[in-house]
Amino acid sequence: MYFHYLVLFFIIALFSIPTAAAKDLMDPIIVTATKIKTKDTKATYASEIYNRKDIERSGAVSLYDFLNHNTSTAVMPSYGNTFNQLIDIRGFGLTDGFKNVAITVNGRRLNNIDSVPQKLSDLGINNIDRIEITKGSGSVVHGDGATGGSIQIYTRDTTETNLKGTVGNYGINTGSFTTGLSKDKFILSASGSHYQQDGFSDKGPDGIKDRASSKNYSAKLRYFPTESSELFIEKDYAHVNVRYPNALTLSTFLADPDSNFKTTAGLTNYSFETSNTNNLSLGGSIELTPNLEVSLDYTHQDKVIVLSTHKQYHSNAVNSSLNFRRGHFEIITGVQTWQGKRRNTYGTATKTNTGVFVQTNYDAGDNLFSVGGRRENVSYSFDTKTGSDLLTSYDLGFNRTLNDHLSIFSNFNYAFLAPDVDRFFNYDGEFNGFISPTRTQTLNLGLNHVTSNNKLKATVFGMKLKKEQFYNPKTFVNTNIDKSHKYGLELQNTYNFNNALSTTINYVYTQAIIDRIERFSELTCSDFCDGKFLPGVSDHNITLGINYKPTSKSRIVLAQNYRSEAYALDDFSNSFNQKNNAYSSTDVSYSYAHKTDGGKSLFNWWPSGPRQVEFTAKMENLFERTNGLWLYDNAIYPTKFTRNVSLETKLNF
Repeated sequence: MYFHYLVLFFIIALFSIPTAAAKDLMDPIIVTATKIKTKDTKATYASEIYNRKDIERSGAVSLYDFLNHNTSTAVMPSYGNTFNQLIDIRGFGLTDGFKNVAITVNGRRLNNIDSVPQKLSDLGINNIDRIEITKGSGSVVHGDGATGGSIQIYTRDTTETNLKGTVGNYGINTGSFTTGLSKDKFILSASGSHYQQDGFSDKGPDGIKDRASSKNYSAKLRYFPTESSELFIEKDYAHVNVRYPNALTLSTFLADPDSNFKTTAGLTNYSFETSNTNNLSLGGSIELTPNLEVSLDYTHQDKVIVLSTHKQYHSNAVNSSLNFRRGHFEIITGVQTWQGKRRNTYGTATKTNTGVFVQTNYDAGDNLFSVGGRRENVSYSFDTKTGSDLLTSYDLGFNRTLNDHLSIFSNFNYAFLAPDVDRFFNYDGEFNGFISPTRTQTLNLGLNHVTSNNKLKATVFGMKLKKEQFYNPKTFVNTNIDKSHKYGLELQNTYNFNNALSTTINYVYTQAIIDRIERFSELTCSDFCDGKFLPGVSDHNITLGINYKPTSKSRIVLAQNYRSEAYALDDFSNSFNQKNNAYSSTDVSYSYAHKTDGGKSLFNWWPSGPRQVEFTAKMENLFERTNGLWLYDNAIYPTKFTRNVSLETKLNF
């Protein structure tokens, strides 16, 4: 039963023999979660930062894959849909966690007007330069939805050309490219990728099974009229087409998770989703004086999703900011607007956000103070029905550097989540009334301890919530939890044994508790819910990564993910016989890279050919653990229940 854990410990023990000087981890890492650049060890908030090297060394095949196996976030396919996954930070539950995380790409919000999760499958992992995860903060600069935290994704500008292709079992094949050029004051970069798989389930009586395909393209042009100014324009396109099995009964799930037969009342064998997304962004920044910088950008998005119904989305966003620096003091202020519109067979719904914010930092050497506030108006409409909320957020933070290795930090954050338009309707599209926004108060206390070979970040947090929003997946009704609270512990540690071997571990302990739900709430409680645990939240989340270089040209990566059991998503009374079982998955990969000296091509007959070739063999879910998402009694969506093997080739020119 515990054989795979013994294997992991054996590998750690085998490799944990110091042989050379370790890489220095004290090199500063810059974070930008508050739009003010700060060393991560001096930040007043809890954060995780991953750069391009971290992403490449992980062997991750997608952004969801990286987040699931390398960070503290909880990630799970959305009712079986691997292209649209559920993300949770700090115990909001798999049903509603993604609504409580503000996700941006180069500053562009991915949060939708409705209850569709942010589609991170639209982002090719080969084009991502940096990921910043901020927990319990970020509401001042991101506004609506940053109640649990934020994930900020930055794409890269590259003038290099590389090609990557992968083949695997279950008909998996992928391909991607990045390329670019730089000339005078211009940088042009482009990327693209595709993914396809034939499905993991058995064929049904009609001869069909699950399948999935996606493709995305991106191009960005940057122009630098002066050394201190920039103009840019970026175009993105993404397409997804997926057919995935619906829920199984417990007996079928345990006997044959590959089955796609109709085993749960009211559900067909499959769900289908097709989506097309187009984004256009343009803007720039100008340094007016050595101390003053102004920036402005605009983004337009068109999206079509077909999932039981046909939905059209349109959104426009404008971000403007003014940044002033003088001595130890820095202030950034700005105005952000976002307007989203959704059309479907039931009518047209809109949501409009307009926010004004101010964020300041004062760096007094060993002490850093941060203060920020935001005021945001949110309005909603559906046909003739309208509603609005005027909401406030603020953040007070402090960081104290005790010595060259140790710093402590604390911040108090007040945040809000305005309801999305789907919150006002039931499953049949009938208007259900406007519900209240969520308001949270979060206190974070943490420390950073950094040496040349070890980097530790520890945070304890407590959160009080009013009107926490929640979706009941059985009754298809959205409602508010009157009062609730959460608390927990987060540990992140990187240890370099030597230049060849390093380990990273993320551990999160979370308690999410319902304090009060009105007796006549739409949530289903056998008696009362007061004092019960929020469904879909695991107490323990662990990710472990081991990175070993046996030679200068080869690398072995081992990634272990563990999530403890949780109550089924509809089990507000904590009384069901069935729970979300503990989740476990182990991935291992081996890479070999060969490059030429002096910039010559690997092939004499191809003078302009590749300068480096890299081969990677990867096995996902090594021990073939069967995992599932428990909706309610006798309704389980199987997730990652197969062992997947793939071979990848990457050429750098």
